[in-house]
Amino acid sequence: LITFLFNALKEKTCEDMIFVPVFIGYDQVLEETAYLQEITGGQKEPENISQILRARRYLKKRHGKIYINFHTPFSMREFLQDNNANLDAISNKDQNALCRNLGWRIINAIDQVSVITPHALVASAALNNASVRFTSEELMQIVQTYLIFLNSQQVKLAETLMIDPVRACEAALDNYVQRKFLELPAGERNLSADMAQYLLPVNQRLQLEYYKNNCVAHFVPPAFTAAAILAKDAFQFSSVDLHDCYRYLQEFFKYEFAFDLNSNSERVVRKSIKSFIDDAILIPHPTLPDTYQITSAGFRKLKLFARFLLTYLESYWVVLQYYKQTPRSEAGDKDRMKKIHAMGRSMLKQHEL
Repeated sequence: LITFLFNALKEKTCEDMIFVPVFIGYDQVLEETAYLQEITGGQKEPENISQILRARRYLKKRHGKIYINFHTPFSMREFLQDNNANLDAISNKDQNALCRNLGWRIINAIDQVSVITPHALVASAALNNASVRFTSEELMQIVQTYLIFLNSQQVKLAETLMIDPVRACEAALDNYVQRKFLELPAGERNLSADMAQYLLPVNQRLQLEYYKNNCVAHFVPPAFTAAAILAKDAFQFSSVDLHDCYRYLQEFFKYEFAFDLNSNSERVVRKSIKSFIDDAILIPHPTLPDTYQITSAGFRKLKLFARFLLTYLESYWVVLQYYKQTPRSEAGDKDRMKKIHAMGRSMLKQHEL
């Protein structure tokens, strides 16, 4: 789409274009089932009149809030000037690079005005918890860790999270239980709210993953930083030791996440470390400059950040396992995807994922 627009400007169809990055988020998405079907390899169904008529029953239910935010608009002409691009003499290679950079700038701008919802935080806490069973108090401790980080980065939060985060997340938790994304087993229903243990069924993880991904962009930098710290396998480290690992992860995941081109890895690592210090995850070394130590509680919290990457790494692991066993020429694209999904389900049943 950006290439089409770029060519229109190049051919002088118009003098300039103004881009307005817009964030639109939901507590609950109406097309949830359709999205999940497409994510797991199903075909997108074309819209038709009968779907509109059937949609009436969904519109009678409450689906929570819709969040809309606008970033500051910016001009294509100004973007070209900032990048010293000459439209009349630009090569195809440079044009493609410029279009990619513009796409990343738009995505980064949308991320900057995105709103973190209670549903996104509860889904993240449930999925990143090391255990499939947890109490609401354990869940809220994880949410609190994430909120401390988000507040340190001045990320926009839903109004309900700012007013009463505990109540907002409890409401999201109840909503997930009603929709059977999380379960309260029969033996737990008579216990008090702080004692009952919730269960995360394996077949419901994907639904929660969708909502977790609504906030994942904000957690990629601390996840990379936490993973780099954990990879050192030591309770004391220097921030310089993290840069190579951080850059490696950024390169590895360049097709998954859109990175801010204006922030270098050293600056992002420094910001993440500062927020980890604010939450007592790390403490500065008393005498050695630029050296930090992991606290006992901090080790567990670092894992909570690093686990944002787990499902992505596992998906690569499934594909690598497939290619390890299957010659590339053996199947067409559609057949290959079916086999990869089947292998993933098999590995999940065998607790390899």
